[in-house]
Amino acid sequence: MERNIMIIRVRGANFKVNATPFYQGFWNKFPNWETETFRIFQRFLSNKHSYLDIGAWIGPTVLYGAQIAKHVYALEPDPVAYKELINNIKINPGFVSKITCIKAAMEEKPGLIKLFKRSELGDSSSSVIPTRSEKDYCTVRATSIEELTKNYNMKDINFIKMDIEGGEYFIIPSITKYLQKNRPTLLLSLHPPFLQEAIQLRSKTNNNSRIDLKSLNKEMLTRNLLKHLDFYKYIYDYRGNLVTKDSVLKLNQHGMFLFTDEQW
Repeated sequence: MERNIMIIRVRGANFKVNATPFYQGFWNKFPNWETETFRIFQRFLSNKHSYLDIGAWIGPTVLYGAQIAKHVYALEPDPVAYKELINNIKINPGFVSKITCIKAAMEEKPGLIKLFKRSELGDSSSSVIPTRSEKDYCTVRATSIEELTKNYNMKDINFIKMDIEGGEYFIIPSITKYLQKNRPTLLLSLHPPFLQEAIQLRSKTNNNSRIDLKSLNKEMLTRNLLKHLDFYKYIYDYRGNLVTKDSVLKLNQHGMFLFTDEQW
């Protein structure tokens, strides 16, 4: 089948993507997708440092970030999205040497875990927490921050983007020591609605998830997440406004926050 190659232009960067039928709608609307994310990348990425993209999906942030950062380490466990990520990188040969793709989820310990889908694999909403069904999942490899650091000699990370559809509440505590020691700026997407869906699912089904769904409480989990990030000097919203922890606690919809020691 002939590939539909599109040229994407965003904030001074250009890259090609393979606009397959499943993703063509996304790429057509891409100029309006998370515009503030790329503004944050421009401000905080450095050609002297690498960045870690946890939840790389099909590569929009990876292909943009590779044009600024020294190197990109891209984690994506969803097998459908990962295949598309690889295809998109291949048609940008100038960036291939600057991107390391890792087919894995971030976890406390390496191993095999369940990755639950909401509608379809590859649609950017797969998660380590079940939100619609505990039966619709695939088994994927998980890695830890310690394993990544050792296997890929990651010593110059100054920025981490994490967008993992609700898994952040459980993963942040497992990488706190790394964050506190290395102090990378952290661009973190929070997904409280997915937690609420998981709570509702728990009330209807027998819980056999590796994550204890009985502990799912939005306020408790958010407080715990913030406690594990309280060494950062500043919290910004995606527009660059300083915010308090209370603002994060009150979040009921999907939101994006920047934890950093740098003034914006």
